[in-house]
Amino acid sequence: MKRTRFAAVMALGLAATGAHATNGYFSHGYGLVQKAMGGAGTALPADSMIVAINPAGVFWVGHETAVGLSLFNPRRQYTAFERGENASNGIVTISAATRHSHNEYWPIPGFSMSRPIGDWASWGFAMYGNGGMNTEYKGNSAIFAQGMTGLTTECAGSLGGGEVLSGSNAADFCGEDSARTGVDMAMMFLAPSFSMRLGEVSSIGIAPLIAINRFAAQGLGAFAQFSNSPDRVSNQGHDFSYGAGYRVGFMTGLPWLTLGGSYQGKIRMTEFEDYRGLFAGNGNFDIPETWNLGVALRLGERQRLVLDVQQINYSDIVSVGNPFDPNDFVNNCALPRLMFRLTGGLQGSDAPSAACLGAASGPGFGWQDMSVVKLGYQYSAERYQVRAGFSLTEQPVPGEAVLFNVLAPGVVEQHYTIGLSYRWSDNLSIDSAFMYAAERPVRGRNPLSNTEADLLALGAGGAGFADTSDSFGEDENDQVIELNMHQFELSLGLSWRF
Repeated sequence: MKRTRFAAVMALGLAATGAHATNGYFSHGYGLVQKAMGGAGTALPADSMIVAINPAGVFWVGHETAVGLSLFNPRRQYTAFERGENASNGIVTISAATRHSHNEYWPIPGFSMSRPIGDWASWGFAMYGNGGMNTEYKGNSAIFAQGMTGLTTECAGSLGGGEVLSGSNAADFCGEDSARTGVDMAMMFLAPSFSMRLGEVSSIGIAPLIAINRFAAQGLGAFAQFSNSPDRVSNQGHDFSYGAGYRVGFMTGLPWLTLGGSYQGKIRMTEFEDYRGLFAGNGNFDIPETWNLGVALRLGERQRLVLDVQQINYSDIVSVGNPFDPNDFVNNCALPRLMFRLTGGLQGSDAPSAACLGAASGPGFGWQDMSVVKLGYQYSAERYQVRAGFSLTEQPVPGEAVLFNVLAPGVVEQHYTIGLSYRWSDNLSIDSAFMYAAERPVRGRNPLSNTEADLLALGAGGAGFADTSDSFGEDENDQVIELNMHQFELSLGLSWRF
């Protein structure tokens, strides 16, 4: 009962972070000052939300409480093109169309505070959305077994999760659960912190982290028969996972320069039990390790120039980083399952397989590690502070992974930011920030859309395998899929200093 109540309370906050995909599915910045400077600020203790990127900075903030609210507007879409004119048999093809994801506006709250302990240490607390991903595509369809006599079936939904539109559906391809296709993932952190001064110009800090993830998927029922847990793939409602970790940091200063850095270890989460058949590792969705280094340069009394480098190691998380090997998936999971169904168990197998969805080595999203460079500038007047920033990265989705990343098109690479703070009184400041993330379309081929192999030799004597061991590499007749996203975010906040 207590866990149920806790999940219900946290759902209120998690519901507001579900589309926060900027650097992969991590936020570009957390506090209002960071958000206005491209996410940079590891070496600039400007507000108590610095705990999110460097807990050592909390000591230098003093006595502060800050609240913020962002309105996040991501525009996600995919375009599926026709297969090449010489394409042969296909396994899965998304019907040619452009689809835009629904649910475009998301409120994202944040709260932080810091309190001195004498003149030698400080404690603090922050609650913030670390990131997330949301997609919901309505309409379109998917074609299974294209070109295979007696098997070709068109199913409603971008990945075939809906009802049968045409064809025999002899192999039960259609999911028949939902024609709406997408995922909803939100990640919230609770971060108490302790920081301590070392000498006159240095500090260290630690922030134990409590992480809560929420996830749901819909419209993926067509892939249930290719999972080791077919009843835990799609349309299970929202599930929660929990974990704990840490972030440690340091900061040191010179008369004209401040240096800072921090490291966040990999956070091991409980599995998403309701989606153990979808994610590699039986529902595993750990949070990857990250580290960042920063420098803040003083340009006279009024100006600051900040530079951060951030590393996010997505490839260490099996559900996110495992590549999709089409030959392994089809030959060692999909074909045995289909043959078993078509022949009434005489051929093939429905036994658990290391190549199927949900297995430790099963298909993931194929994301690569990210390195992000963030640059920010701040000018201070008597009551105003004006800020601007820019960040640059290489998005994590490789071209060969576009098919399943229709669900998670985290392909943004550049953020442009501006911000303004106004000191209303000696204690109260009003802060604002605006972010625009530019388009960076990613194109790749659907390796399941075209193969030269005669996959199923059907005849009076039953069904048998052809040699398909190397039939699923990319070629020029494969379907091309393009993923795209651009974003806007407007943030407002208040901070009290005493």
